Amino acid sequence: MLARGLDLVPVMDRRSHLEFIRQVMRETGLAMNGCEAYQVLTTVKAVVEKVGGELAEVGVYRCGSARLICEAKGTRELHLFDTFAGLPAPGKDDAGVAFWPGQFAASLEAAQEYLKAFPNVHFYKGLFPSTAEPIGDKKFCFVHLDVDLYEATRAGLEFFYPRMTAGGVLMCHDYDAPGVRLAIDEFFGDKPELVIQQPAGSHCVVVKSGDCSSGAVGRG
Repeated sequence: MLARGLDLVPVMDRRSHLEFIRQVMRETGLAMNGCEAYQVLTTVKAVVEKVGGELAEVGVYRCGSARLICEAKGTRELHLFDTFAGLPAPGKDDAGVAFWPGQFAASLEAAQEYLKAFPNVHFYKGLFPSTAEPIGDKKFCFVHLDVDLYEATRAGLEFFYPRMTAGGVLMCHDYDAPGVRLAIDEFFGDKPELVIQQPAGSHCVVVKSGDCSSGAVGRG
């Protein structure tokens, strides 16, 4: 039996990553399986090696995935967005989902305390993208969307896609949720990038097209 996907972490990386992932799960109630957590951690590590830009996450909850990002980002700037009051009401494009208004409410103060040891981490409380003005002129190498619903996913894609550095990675959780899948498939329907569904979980990944060589900055 797989323990929340932990047994799917590649054997060569279990010693270095497995206990850390388990720790984050215990501390935050991370709503991912072990393979999804491993994908976030190793994708950030790979991106910051070669691609310039800052990092962001929309849908922070108790900072489980943000903690994974912090482990790998070095000194890069990380921007974290959440209502900290839970989900808004599902819309018409989210028919059949098991989410409800206020689900996944969490404490901003607890989130800030949990990540206080990491440099250059910024929190924004409120409904995205109304909170995004401070980052409007920034470029991003990695963005993680974990917002569960159609409207929030669409808003995240519309904001971040034009601000992604070539070669940057956009990861979306809950691609198996009907509203999230619809938002992603609609948005990328006329774009050159491929939406790549990940195995053993509900992430999908998009790599921003273009020559990323000019954005290379080495380790952050």
